[in-house]
Amino acid sequence: MSGTAESRSAVSAPDGGRDWRTVLASSDVYTVLSDPVVMADPLPLAAWLRDNAPVYRRADGEYLVSRYEDVSRLFRAPIERIRVEAAGVLRSGAMEDHPSVRRLADTIGLRNPPEHTRLHQVYMRYFTPARVSALRERTRAIVADSVRDLTERLTAGEQVDLHHLATDLPTHLMSLLLDLPPKDVSWLNTCVWHIEQPFDPTITDARLADADRSSQELDAFVVDLVARRRGGGGSDLITALADTRDDEGGLSQNDIIAMVFTILAGGVPTVASVIALALWRTLVRREHVDSLAGSPGAAAAYVEELMRFESPAMYSPMPRVAVRDIELGGEVLPAGSRIYGLITGANHDPLAFQDPGVFDPSRFDPSSRRRSDSAVLAYGTGIHRCVGAHLASMEIEVTLDEISPLLSDLRVDGPVTWGRTSYIRSVSTLPVRLGASAPARSERRRP
Repeated sequence: MSGTAESRSAVSAPDGGRDWRTVLASSDVYTVLSDPVVMADPLPLAAWLRDNAPVYRRADGEYLVSRYEDVSRLFRAPIERIRVEAAGVLRSGAMEDHPSVRRLADTIGLRNPPEHTRLHQVYMRYFTPARVSALRERTRAIVADSVRDLTERLTAGEQVDLHHLATDLPTHLMSLLLDLPPKDVSWLNTCVWHIEQPFDPTITDARLADADRSSQELDAFVVDLVARRRGGGGSDLITALADTRDDEGGLSQNDIIAMVFTILAGGVPTVASVIALALWRTLVRREHVDSLAGSPGAAAAYVEELMRFESPAMYSPMPRVAVRDIELGGEVLPAGSRIYGLITGANHDPLAFQDPGVFDPSRFDPSSRRRSDSAVLAYGTGIHRCVGAHLASMEIEVTLDEISPLLSDLRVDGPVTWGRTSYIRSVSTLPVRLGASAPARSERRRP
């Protein structure tokens, strides 16, 4: 199995195969991960780390683990052993000096039990599999409208950026859930993208200032919105959160803002990035497109394999800190160590997945699933698993299903550009044309 993974990495490496030991000796691992060539195919680097430095120690003492067993243990560890630590979001400077970092610190992803448990119960009222299933037909109608417009433009000979399609669905779906105009959701989406930047170790002072400004603007918008919606009897998610009661009474204003931020962050920019990545993968690596039209569970299996193979989140940006000494990858990491999990490495570990370098949706098809394969870690696992995972997967499935009649005639027509955040693989532009034959090229979008 390891031979298959290694050959996949060597053959597909667009850079011809780098000496990763030399690269990492002269550049930080997160800077390397944000390189556009690596972002287009991070598997060679992930394989090298997993095989040669499964517990990689950065110059500042942080650790990055890349084997499936270690990443899974890290994500599932009880709080007596591993805790998320909000103060670790910003590597330098005081957290309290930055509104954006405080906003991130208040989200459910950076809270430990019992606060996490209380908020998680609230989230799961609104993101159960049954509620997500009820949204499927609305989702299909939104995508169908977008694909209809896309088809008209393509038929007229236009070049079309599929990133707009990827953004359109989550924006309009969130517009329905929050009862807000799409233009407001788009503006909030921009705020959220800025606010999330402190998660990126490569952040600059200018980007941090943008994050702080956006955090203040989003907070003010949500406070005003909640004041107007509370007690109004609406069926939207904002009203539901404003009127939520649990064992401790109503949610605090700060809790509601943090929840709205989290719902937006997971529901718009992240989903848009994953949909764009799914479309890119399907267009430039077409060998399994036909599997989308297979059994009733084909689309779901395809998306599950896509999440494993492409791993949109290359690593979890949440700072996890060892409460006591912990053994990972055969090494003892001392208490106080800050540890991150390389999801890309874990999802291609030959000890967890049979032939991990082969894109094989059948491994997750209910009719033929191989019991030897482990659970995919793209959405995380344990208590901090993404609460919107069902919704995100459903949106990707519907998008691929609706656009599938066009796929055989679409060709990438120009440079594919990538985002600048090291932890998420974000396709920023994906230009296509009917019947175009220009090869796909990847460039990193510059600020």
